[in-house]
Amino acid sequence: MPLPSRAVFTICSNNYVAMAKVLLSSSQRHHADARHYLCLADELNPDAGFYPGDGVDVVLARDLGIPGFEALAFRYDVMEFNTALKPFMFRHLLARGHSSVVYFDPDIEVFAPLDDVYRLLDAGASFVLTPHLTAPAERDAFPDDIGIMRAGVYNLGFLAVGACDEADSVLRWWSRRLTYQCVNEPASGIFVDQKFMDLVPGFAEGARVLRDTAYNVAYWNLHQRALGRDAAGWTVDGRPLRFFHFSGISPSEPSRLSKHTVAFRRAERSGDLQALMADYIAQLQANGHGRVPDGDYAYGRFASGTHVPAPVRQMFRERHLLWHADPFKTYEEFLHLPHAQGFGRPDVSITNLMHYLHGREPWLQATFPATGPERAEAFRAWYVKAGHTLLKDRRLIEPVALQAARVSPGAVLRCPPARSGPDEPEVSVVGYLRLALGVGEAGRKVLTALHQCGADARGVATELNSPSPRSEDTLDHLIEEQATARIQVFAVNADQLPHVLDDLGPRVRADAYRIAVPFWELEEFPAPWLAAFDRVDEVWAPTRFIQSALACRLAKPVLHMPLPLALERPPAPSRAKFGLPVGVFIFFFAFDFFSYVERKNPMAVVRAYRRAFSVQERANVKVVVKALNAEAAPAHGQAMRELLRNDPDITLVAQTLSREDTVELIAACDAVVSLHRSEGLGLLIAEAMALGKPVVATDYSATTELLTRETGWPVDFSMVPVEANQYVHGAGQVWAKPDEHHAANQMRRVVFDRAEAQRRSEAAHAFLEKEHSAAACGERMLRRLHRIGHGPA
Repeated sequence: MPLPSRAVFTICSNNYVAMAKVLLSSSQRHHADARHYLCLADELNPDAGFYPGDGVDVVLARDLGIPGFEALAFRYDVMEFNTALKPFMFRHLLARGHSSVVYFDPDIEVFAPLDDVYRLLDAGASFVLTPHLTAPAERDAFPDDIGIMRAGVYNLGFLAVGACDEADSVLRWWSRRLTYQCVNEPASGIFVDQKFMDLVPGFAEGARVLRDTAYNVAYWNLHQRALGRDAAGWTVDGRPLRFFHFSGISPSEPSRLSKHTVAFRRAERSGDLQALMADYIAQLQANGHGRVPDGDYAYGRFASGTHVPAPVRQMFRERHLLWHADPFKTYEEFLHLPHAQGFGRPDVSITNLMHYLHGREPWLQATFPATGPERAEAFRAWYVKAGHTLLKDRRLIEPVALQAARVSPGAVLRCPPARSGPDEPEVSVVGYLRLALGVGEAGRKVLTALHQCGADARGVATELNSPSPRSEDTLDHLIEEQATARIQVFAVNADQLPHVLDDLGPRVRADAYRIAVPFWELEEFPAPWLAAFDRVDEVWAPTRFIQSALACRLAKPVLHMPLPLALERPPAPSRAKFGLPVGVFIFFFAFDFFSYVERKNPMAVVRAYRRAFSVQERANVKVVVKALNAEAAPAHGQAMRELLRNDPDITLVAQTLSREDTVELIAACDAVVSLHRSEGLGLLIAEAMALGKPVVATDYSATTELLTRETGWPVDFSMVPVEANQYVHGAGQVWAKPDEHHAANQMRRVVFDRAEAQRRSEAAHAFLEKEHSAAACGERMLRRLHRIGHGPA
């Protein structure tokens, strides 16, 4: 069947598909003889709800045959990328055999046939353009004629092209320009794809400018045009409105026509404009606008899951016009390589990314001149502490923090003492081995891993300064009263380490080689606690996140020593045992009030759940929240109970459970969600992964070492200051604010795409078995203990 001569298309990413549906359905009503297309500047996402059954052909951007496609997608942010695709999609449709192709931005609605456009195309026009303005706009504020000159004479929310050699030649020129220069830099004379079109009437004899005021009506020209209604529908200047461009409209701000102007707010809007906007917003909402959040953009992250921030995209397009591999897979490593020039300090590595940021930001150049031996170290210290202000993602900073280690992680600074007798164990593990708390579980994991790997490891239990319940007795057969080994491992946080040492006194061997296993949940380790490490010889950081916080602060080895996180699955977890409903999907979350409610952020889970599922859907989707030690924080505990007590969809489990019962409770649920602000380890997430449960979690802090887009559903976030009294030593620090909209979307995907949930859960389980089994972690600990036993490096 031959293609129709006419084609209409739009371009968008998944977060704008609802707008595209309104546009394309409105165009279909008036142009039934045209083939309609959506060019998706993204990967397919079933949540977007756009299917071939809508009468629209979906063309993936990566299928346009663009040379160096991955580099193009990496070079630009989402708006730049969408607009850069325009000439390629025009050429694709013309090559398919269409004789005329019309483009609309997705935020347009068509109200009448484009008779004048097709009259010009049928008469041989190569291009049909609409100007932003058809009369001078000598105003005091944007949109005025000076502002429009900066943005471009013609609005590229609309463009029509007729098949001819002239059009092909111009489209090829436009393609070449947009491959490298589709940037949002009005100050440099370029505004993505649009400013280039100012030249086209001079290039193309067949270009036509359509000045009819009923076309491309928008905030930039509405003050010059009269919007109205008659019996037949909407009018402009007494003629039928052809299409309205709702550029910058947001359903969340229905009183504002566009975010790009202060004009046409509530007091300045006519009743007709209010009605037009209300109808359009209602259509967007009916089509699921907001269902797919910005954080789901396929080209927003490296293959590792690390965000690609704007400075990195700018660096790539300015310095690497040619990159012969997929930058999403390879450029992240290049960012962390030492720059050839550096700062003249061979002992202080300045990475390629650091060097670029320094050259990009004049205030960095002024603060850290690239001369003088102390400047490089000062710049690196700033980057480790504050680089997130430019880059957002901690994963772009951690490699530098580790490079800045004051002592090589593999070093051994002194020999442990000789064994005092044949009955002395090889290693003593000191910790909260009988208490139900996270750091207690960490100590149990260290002791268990060493013991299972054949080491003669014994434990010494402390309960000092911890009100947590004493409910763990699984390792009692390994616990002794004294730490007599020549090597001692303290699974005790830095604030309590001196107190525990003093409390144990002669029960711990005084001359032993001591190792600390601390936990901490923020990017910067508290300075008042650093002195505690004077009493140990080295530090085992359970995560890279903790290692990077300490490596550049301590003059002793700080090693990454992962904990064993794999679990045996309970044979037959019972929901009835915990009073949970059967036949429904249950999300699980657990937290300890001693761990600071603000950090664990439990109410974000509840809000995301309510946002994710309608009242009808909640009949089949529930949430279980396990809260430990609520009585220790009566204000927070009471507030939570008040909020949840009348919600039949949420079950609050407040009693203390044994370790076995806690694992069984997780196993009895279907998925785990954690919208934490920061984690030093993320034990709940690890346990869920080990049990084969899908996990939705904030894509920040130590949990990123476990959860990726291959092993779970990371949730986008923004960085916010830690407010007063939210966390100990939080002043001046930052942590994540998870995007609850994105979290809701991820929760829906877990529920409604069971096959993908199964695939990622199996990948997560396999990852933990490989990297965090007791055997793998225990062997790594044993190798280090063997190295320590052989003395200084």
